[in-house]
Amino acid sequence: MYLYNISIIVEEKSHASLLDWVKKEWLPKVQLDVKLLKMLHSPHEGHTYCIQLVMDTEQDIQAFHVDYLQILQQHISIQHADKAFLFDSIMEYLE
Repeated sequence: MYLYNISIIVEEKSHASLLDWVKKEWLPKVQLDVKLLKMLHSPHEGHTYCIQLVMDTEQDIQAFHVDYLQILQQHISIQHADKAFLFDSIMEYLE
């Protein structure tokens, strides 16, 4: 089982509109159990948000990339160019 984390770092002046789009436009289309978090005391300037999903397989993560992540990446690159970026990480549970 895997924890898939997408971190979004966004400048102060763009964070409200990006967060609003994520909550109202993007998340409702994701057909999975997604958790949206805000990082407190981030070492980065601006705001850091995390989107987390528990996935059974790495193939599920790849499917998520194709079905949903590309939409998020495209929105950020067009609407928030040079004001926000994202990176992802995959962690495996070690029971």
